Amino acid sequence: MNIMEEVLKKIKPSEEEERKLREIVNELEEKIKKWLPSDAELMLVGSVAKGTYLKNSLDVDFFILFPRDYEKKEMEEIVVEIGKKILDKHRIQYAEHPYIRGFYKHYQVDIVPCYKIKRIEEMKSAVDRTPFHTQFVKNSMNKKMKDETRLLKQFLKGIGCYGAEAKIEGFSGYLAELLIIKYGGFVEVVKNAAKWKGKIFLKLNGGRKKFPERFVFIDPVDANRNVAAAVADEKLNIFIQACRDFLKKPSIKFFFPNAPPKLSIEEIEKKLENFVGICFKKPSVIDDILYPQLKKAAKSLENLFIQYDFEPLRKVWHTNKEAFVLIELRSKKIEKEKVHMGPPLKAKKHVEKFKMKWGERIFEKDGRIWAKIEREYTNAEHLLKDKLNELSLGKNIDEVKKEIKICGKETACHIEFWSEFFCPLPPWKR
Repeated sequence: MNIMEEVLKKIKPSEEEERKLREIVNELEEKIKKWLPSDAELMLVGSVAKGTYLKNSLDVDFFILFPRDYEKKEMEEIVVEIGKKILDKHRIQYAEHPYIRGFYKHYQVDIVPCYKIKRIEEMKSAVDRTPFHTQFVKNSMNKKMKDETRLLKQFLKGIGCYGAEAKIEGFSGYLAELLIIKYGGFVEVVKNAAKWKGKIFLKLNGGRKKFPERFVFIDPVDANRNVAAAVADEKLNIFIQACRDFLKKPSIKFFFPNAPPKLSIEEIEKKLENFVGICFKKPSVIDDILYPQLKKAAKSLENLFIQYDFEPLRKVWHTNKEAFVLIELRSKKIEKEKVHMGPPLKAKKHVEKFKMKWGERIFEKDGRIWAKIEREYTNAEHLLKDKLNELSLGKNIDEVKKEIKICGKETACHIEFWSEFFCPLPPWKR
C-alpha cells in the first residue's frame, strides 16, 4: 500500500491543480458557447470529464454535438472556425473526420464534432460513441475508483502498454477504466489479469458477439464493439507477465521504470549486423495513418526474404524525422547452391517430370530424387534493391519510393530507440 500511496502522490493532481483546471474548463466552455450554433450542444469528454486523468498527462477534450441533419462538412467547418478563434498554435487533425487541436493557457485542447444521438444504433461515425463512454464511466465510478484508475494507467505507462494508437497497440484509457469498473480496484485487476490464459472474454453487461481478437472486452455502450481490439498480443503478454511479477515482488519500478542502459553507436552497429531494410524521410501524415503502413511494409519485406530463401527472425519499424523498416535475418548472405527435394523414386510419373524440369542437376538419395539449384540472390541487400519497386509498402510510403534507401547499420543513430529495443530486461526489472 505504501507503493500505491507514493505513486498517487506523483500522478494525482493536487486540489490547487484541480481548481485551476476547472477554471480553464469553465473559461473554455464560455468561449466556445459564444460561437456555438443554437441547436448544437457542448460536452466535456475524456479523462478530464471522468476525473481519471494523470497529473502530467492532461488533454482537455470538448465535443460539439450537432443534430443529425447537419452535413459532416458543415460540422467540421464550424468546429475548425471556433478553434481558430480560441486556441493558440492550432492545427487541423484527421481521424474519421477533421477536428481541431491547439493550446489554451498551456493546456492542450481538442474540439471535435459529432452527432447528437439518443441511441447508439443511430451512430454515424465512431466518435458518436464518445459521449456515451464518458457518461457511462461517470455513472459507474466512485471517487476511490478514479484513483484506482490512475494507478492502473500509470502501471500501463510504466510497462510500455498504455495507448491504443497504432504506434503502441496497447490499452486505451477507456479500457483501463472498464477494467477498474469490472474488478473494483487496481490490485483486483492485477490479481485477475495474472490468471489470464488463452482467449480472454470480458463484459460488464450484455453482449455475446464473437470477435476474432484474443483479448475481448465488450463495450458496455455498444455490444458490437470490442474495446480491446487494438491491444496487440505482444502488449497483452507483457501486461499479464507484469501483473504476475508485481504480485510476487511489488515495486515502484512498475510505475516509474529506469531507462534502459544507453548503448553507443558502435554497440548498436554491431547488433544491427544482420538487419536489412529501408529508410526514408517521414511522410507528413499522422502516426495513426503511418504506423499501419510501416507494419505492412515490414510484412512485405519479410515475405520477399522468405521467397528467396533468407531466414527472417524479427521485424522492426520506427519513425522520428526519418522512418525505417528493418528485418533481422539469420544471415544477410546465403549459399549460392541449394538442394531441392523431389518426389519418392517409386512415384515414377512425378520423377520423370522432375527430371525433365531439372535435367543434369538431379541426384538420388534416401529413396527420393533431388536437384541442386542455383539461387538467384545470395545477398539480401542486392535482392531488396532489385525488387523494391515491385513491393507494396503502403500508400504514403509508395509515394516516396524514389527517395527510399536500403539500410541497416545506418539507423544506429537512433540511440534511444535501439537502447530500448535491445535491452534484454522488461522495464520493471532494470
